Amino acid sequence: MTDAWNQYPEDFNSFLDFLYKKYGVDRRRIFVEYSPNPPPPVQGSRPGFYDGLLSYRKKDGQLEFLITVFKIARDPQLTLGHEFAHLVEDLRLGSVDKQLGPPDDAREKKFDEQAARDLVEFRIGNRTGE
Repeated sequence: MTDAWNQYPEDFNSFLDFLYKKYGVDRRRIFVEYSPNPPPPVQGSRPGFYDGLLSYRKKDGQLEFLITVFKIARDPQLTLGHEFAHLVEDLRLGSVDKQLGPPDDAREKKFDEQAARDLVEFRIGNRTGE
């Protein structure tokens, strides 16, 4: 294992593997960073900061994605699951060219709920050895 692999919280990479498998996402197009940098402030009038971000770029005609989870996040796995849920929906809808803006509370709640369900499913599977 590399040092980069070991810098993540416990079970972070195992949860990421679970998400790749569950949603059938090509891991070669996704990069994940657990960042010690300060997160950007939330856009709009709400005070706070982002626990994680999803960004993308085109390289050689292919989309690549970066999920950034900031070390300041209260629950890094939940943040990872939330950003992964954004990724899955963006891929499904073909809407990856959005700019960072004020959060849509209903959409964010949906991703929070999906991330929580995925994390529970992952933890149950880990206990049962699946």
